[in-house]
Amino acid sequence: MALNTNPFIEGINPTATFGGYASVLLQLIRQAIPSSTYGMILFDTTAPDVTGSNAWRKTCVWLNLTNPNIPTVNVYKEGTSPGWVNTNVIIADNSISTSMIINGAVTLPKLSTSGGAALQLIRVNATATAFEFVNIASLITIGSIPVGSLITTGIPPGELRFAGVFGPTTANWIQPIQIINALADGSISPDLLAPPGALSARSQFLTARTADTFATYRYFEPNVDILSGAMNGNRITDNTLPVSKIIPGAEGSLLSVVGGTPDWVPYPIIPVAPMTREFAYITGAVGPLINSGERQIFVGTALGQPAVNAQWTAASGQYKALNTGYFKITVCIHAKGSTLSSDLQIRLKKNGTLINQTNLVSLASTATNVPIVLTHVEKVVSANTDIFTLFGYIQDIHNVDILQYSSITIERIDTI
Repeated sequence: MALNTNPFIEGINPTATFGGYASVLLQLIRQAIPSSTYGMILFDTTAPDVTGSNAWRKTCVWLNLTNPNIPTVNVYKEGTSPGWVNTNVIIADNSISTSMIINGAVTLPKLSTSGGAALQLIRVNATATAFEFVNIASLITIGSIPVGSLITTGIPPGELRFAGVFGPTTANWIQPIQIINALADGSISPDLLAPPGALSARSQFLTARTADTFATYRYFEPNVDILSGAMNGNRITDNTLPVSKIIPGAEGSLLSVVGGTPDWVPYPIIPVAPMTREFAYITGAVGPLINSGERQIFVGTALGQPAVNAQWTAASGQYKALNTGYFKITVCIHAKGSTLSSDLQIRLKKNGTLINQTNLVSLASTATNVPIVLTHVEKVVSANTDIFTLFGYIQDIHNVDILQYSSITIERIDTI
């Protein structure tokens, strides 16, 4: 906002009524300015110009409206560095002397705590040149309180007491037994204990038995210090007991547990039934898998060869286990993005529940197909009920092609 060129605005324009001579009167009104000992209030967001014909503004007060919520009051300063000055800064730093402050007028909140800490005192420094903050503890130096100043009231004659503190309380006179009882368990180092009077190559232990009134050193006596039947296998170091220490059983017998007790039993002869073999091989191309999410693979793909006792349902893409036992499932998928790059994860399920999956693999749309391999061994507990299915999970919206030579092999095995 710029100041109006004319400090006054006429009530009426006399020129229209009185002619050209009246314009001189109009100029007289518009360009009238205060005399040197008077001024006006100027409202502006920028410093008013005081040069040339505007020099009369130096006697005015300028309200700076840059921040309408907090306008500042400014006056024009002559002398060195002339210009508009905020009245808040007319009082210079360190210009208020002690005589300008009324006695008793400075309250505690006016004192600055800068440089001090909690519970410190203010004192005159050692050179008597300034005040400083000090801790109360620093006022009491080591050895400054004589022993004779301690209060000994209540201590019986001839009784030994020590000055100390138990817990969060005041200092007091403490009995020696209190100090001993206050020692933490395990706080006395072994080198502070005196050895037995007579030493030998055998170790002695600090013990106490029936009728003892104090602890004493004794040799370890197995027939006294170990209860009957108290020694268990945990006391024997691993791999240190030779077989010769075990009482043998009959020829060819095995060590077993009978009725909760170790005993020797005859070597069992277990008939082994022949395992019914199952083998299925499904291969072919699948694609495209459209859109993101989980899509079943090999639905509608016929059973390949070789195949033994394979219960593969092509229409639903399901393999049903003919027998119980362990099945080894090997999946090898060759895939690429159908039109754009994509991410693919292979998931194996049994009875609709996820039992294994690969990491997400990034697929390009034009690059060579990427093989994804999953090997899993799963236990079948219910024949003709447990069903295996294979799924592909697409992370984004792009489609995926499962290429030729992709396969899933399911084989019943003896063990894992």
